[in-house]
Amino acid sequence: MPALQKSPYSQRRPWWKHWGSLGLLAGVGLVLIGSLIWLSFKEAPLPETSKIGGEARHAPAQPGAPAPPRVAVAAPLMAPKSELKSQLEQVIAGIRDANQKKDLSQLLSHYSSNAPHLTQRAQNISKSWKAYDYPKMEFKIDEIKLLADNVATARVAWEVEAQNISTSKSKHLLENYLIRFVKESNQWRVQTLEKIE
Repeated sequence: MPALQKSPYSQRRPWWKHWGSLGLLAGVGLVLIGSLIWLSFKEAPLPETSKIGGEARHAPAQPGAPAPPRVAVAAPLMAPKSELKSQLEQVIAGIRDANQKKDLSQLLSHYSSNAPHLTQRAQNISKSWKAYDYPKMEFKIDEIKLLADNVATARVAWEVEAQNISTSKSKHLLENYLIRFVKESNQWRVQTLEKIE
C-alpha cells in the first residue's frame, strides 16, 4: 500500500509563527478604533450654555483660558402663569359684561373666528337674552395650561343668577366648562367650550 502523503494544510504551525497575520489584523483593528475615537471628539457638542441676564455664557474650555464673547439670546415668548391667568380672566370678564349688557358684537369679539358652531351659539344666546336677564354672573378660573405659545386651556366655574323677564323668577345656575383659548392678533379668544361635571 502506498504511503499517504501529508497535506501541507493538515500540518499545524505553532501560534507564534502566525505573528505576521495576527499583527496585521491587530493593526487594522487599532486604526479603526482610533478613527472612531477621533471622529467622536471632532463632532463633540458645544459647551453647555446658561442664560444669565438675557445672555448666553459659555464655560471656558480650560482653566485660565479667556471666555468666548457673550451672545444675546432672545427671551422666551411664554408669559408667566399669573400673567396668563390675568389675560384669560379678561376674556371671561368680557364675556360676562357682554352677557349682562346683551351686546352680541362685544360677546362675539371674545370668540375665535374658527370657533365651531359660532353662528348657532350666537342665535341661542340672542334667544336666551330675550327671555332672561343676568343680574349676577361670577366666575372662577383655574387649572390653566399653556399648550403652545398661542393655545391654552382652563377650567372655568360659573355661578349665574338668571332672572326670567316675564315672571321675574330667578334661578341659580352652577356650571363648569373646560375652555380652549387661542391667541389671534395678539388677543386670547375662546375657541371651544366643553361643559364638564
